[in-house]
Amino acid sequence: MNWDNLLFLHWPVEPDLLRRLVPEPLEIDTFDGRGWVGLVPFTMADCRFAGVPCLPGLTNFYECNVRTYVRHRGVPGVWFFSLDAQTLLPVAGGRWLWSLNYVYSRFVVKRERPEAGRGEVIDYRLSRRPGPWPAAETHVRWRAGDPLQRDPKGDDLASFLTERYWLYTKRRGSVWAGQVKHTPWSLRQAEVLHLEDTLVGAAGLEVGGLPLAYASEHMAVEGLALQRH
Repeated sequence: MNWDNLLFLHWPVEPDLLRRLVPEPLEIDTFDGRGWVGLVPFTMADCRFAGVPCLPGLTNFYECNVRTYVRHRGVPGVWFFSLDAQTLLPVAGGRWLWSLNYVYSRFVVKRERPEAGRGEVIDYRLSRRPGPWPAAETHVRWRAGDPLQRDPKGDDLASFLTERYWLYTKRRGSVWAGQVKHTPWSLRQAEVLHLEDTLVGAAGLEVGGLPLAYASEHMAVEGLALQRH
């Protein structure tokens, strides 16, 4: 699959607040003593699932997740509070096969013609359909900017927040993990032009102030099946 036109928005959160929301035995992963929550809108493109024929709604769709960062047995990964998706099949499959909190939502995404000398603006909206999840919505407009300068050793905050190659979930009382394979992120600075969001609040967290914002145009990804961790 491909992850296209992706935006990372992040706010610092006290680890104790995250601890109340993330199940044991997962450990809250911190950077300089602070936990983080992320809001990540993007487009899923050219998806192929092993053993599943190409079906409408499974190949290309919009998705937006709310996430934080954890460790299990020393391995860093991602814990998802929610994953809003545009079509019903990924929602049903993600909830049933992966035990992830997928949510069925409506999306309206537009790409605005760029101004002279500036990148295009992406206008990204979603609102949740009725279901067994709290009502919430988000509206964000952003423009990708210059390439982000990174620490070549990977010890910077951007690497901590983005270079995550495992996702964790809990099934039948046990921790399960799915590996996500891709090359290191090519990140750009991002200018957030508008942001209204209640997805993070629906996860049980309150954040304030301007988020850290990084953008990425494209990432080719291979996701492996869940395994007990």
